[in-house]
Amino acid sequence: MSIRQAIVPAILLSLVFYLPAQGEPATQVSASEIIPQNTVKGLTGKVRDVTVRAPAPTSIQPLSAVQPGVDVDLRCMAQWAMNYLIRSPRKEFDYEPVFQANPMNCPPVPSGHDVVVACDTDARMDWEWYYMREISGSTAGKDIEAAFHKRMLAYVRADGTVLSHPGCYNEGDIHRVYTEKDYVYHVWGATKILNSLAEDFRRTGNVGSKETARKIMLRLKKLAVYPVPDRCYFPAGMGAMKQDGTPVPNGWNKMPAPVVEPLINYYQACGDLEALEFAKAYAEGIMTGAQPDGIKIKADGDIDNGHSHTTMHALWGIAHLGVVTGDERYTAFAKRSWDFMLSRGTGAGWFPALPGGYPSDETCLTSDMMSNAAMIARGGHPEYFDYVERYLRNRISPCVFIVTPEFEAEYRMVNRAHGEEKIRQGLEDVRKLQGAIRSYCGLNDLENSILKGTYHVLAGCCAPEGMRAIYTTWSHVIDRYPASKLGPAGVYVNMSFNRDSKWGRVVSFMPKTGRLTVKAGVQDDFFLRPPHWVPRDQVKAFVGSQAVPVQWSGDYVRFTNIKIGDELTIIYPLLGFLHEAGGIWKNGLPGVNVTYQWLGNMVVAVDPPAAKTSIFSSEVRILPPPPAEVMQR
Repeated sequence: MSIRQAIVPAILLSLVFYLPAQGEPATQVSASEIIPQNTVKGLTGKVRDVTVRAPAPTSIQPLSAVQPGVDVDLRCMAQWAMNYLIRSPRKEFDYEPVFQANPMNCPPVPSGHDVVVACDTDARMDWEWYYMREISGSTAGKDIEAAFHKRMLAYVRADGTVLSHPGCYNEGDIHRVYTEKDYVYHVWGATKILNSLAEDFRRTGNVGSKETARKIMLRLKKLAVYPVPDRCYFPAGMGAMKQDGTPVPNGWNKMPAPVVEPLINYYQACGDLEALEFAKAYAEGIMTGAQPDGIKIKADGDIDNGHSHTTMHALWGIAHLGVVTGDERYTAFAKRSWDFMLSRGTGAGWFPALPGGYPSDETCLTSDMMSNAAMIARGGHPEYFDYVERYLRNRISPCVFIVTPEFEAEYRMVNRAHGEEKIRQGLEDVRKLQGAIRSYCGLNDLENSILKGTYHVLAGCCAPEGMRAIYTTWSHVIDRYPASKLGPAGVYVNMSFNRDSKWGRVVSFMPKTGRLTVKAGVQDDFFLRPPHWVPRDQVKAFVGSQAVPVQWSGDYVRFTNIKIGDELTIIYPLLGFLHEAGGIWKNGLPGVNVTYQWLGNMVVAVDPPAAKTSIFSSEVRILPPPPAEVMQR
């Protein structure tokens, strides 16, 4: 039985009536109200049968009188992430985390040093302490965090040189033993540590962090080659350099270094204009293909067979430059490659790890696509905020790793030959990894059954990058922007997720109700964005429970003369549609057809249905409470 024979009629039947928040009137809807197919953007393949499934109500109740539905809980996701940050570093190895983590193995992590970690897994995780604490509010594990940051500073020499062994550049050689004579100038690690120090100074005012960050910036700049004054590149790209300044031959050398975003972050935190000029020069180097043996990004955005994650990781900073400088060239350049990568995947958050169609995705890449999309949105394309929301709902949230009863049962069955004591110890170690984001996902189930993949991997690159995806989403739900490509200065609400902030409390009524309410925390103009697929003539605005005229400012509904405590609401109809997923992955599997049923920005059903662990459901995934020991406040 196909999705149109079974799944879709059931969903349509359940949505014949508007699903209001408690206390609001229901309104009957005709499923025959057809919307043009090109209304829905950002998906590969074919979109059809776009209809209004839940029209906007004619009136609303204040927050005090309604109970919003249950939505994705970004704060709870961050609280679980704190479990991973606090419990996965191993004190006996100087708080070394793990790259090679397979939670179905017994034991699930290496018993000794993990040679891939240095200046990669640990450097990626170093940011997340700041980000996940900010969201979760947890003060637990401060001693472990301090030790972790100390570990990272040990890579930095007095002149800002970052030295480490090249294990992460050779992740296939996991049994190699490195010594100090193998140490290289670690470009990748230097960019990450620079970003962490900028975050530390922003939050703590630690002058030492600012001074060390400047040394790292200047050392990176000294490494750069300037063929002309406003353009530069690194001789080894993102790869390693010998201490005498010559490149270490490696397959990663053709990839650009992800230095632009850390330089911007350092500039914004510390006000160092030299860093901004360096960021512009390196961006120009990428855009013009200045590195002689580096990848050359084509006019249509094709990344020249570059590695998907590392390329988009580098382009994120260029997209951010478009916001910081207002120069549309940067936004357009990043957008072309983003759109190219979109054509590789499904548009629901699944992207092949290699642009040619490798039959497995990678959380690192999904996170990069989200970071780029957020900056492209801020650069004047606000519909890209919907893509951030889609990927969080349909890829990141389902992939938060939790030891469920089903997982424990499978673990015990798979490892029964090891005996009860080793199984018990293995499960204890696995629970330390909870809160990480799984490395891989499938088209219809977590195990990627269609493409013959596996989901039992928590690679040390993906786990923290998935946390960055949480932060990208959370930090763009609401913020105050100066006048920009989005519109006048004011408080902007870009996505429908619950969040408390100093600008206001955002209350999401998604995924079943098209309502977004903000209780103002400041006196300012507010700009609330309905999803891009909403017919504008069906959007209504309210202050309190009083309907007010809809004032459009670009893609946002503008509320002026707002006082602290005012409740601002937009309501709009929810659309449903079928999406026959396309993408480059189909080239190798032309007989594989996947059809998603969407309700707004959430996939609620899929055909073929999950063979193993389901990703998609008509209900939001609710995480259990995190361990008490990681939620000290």
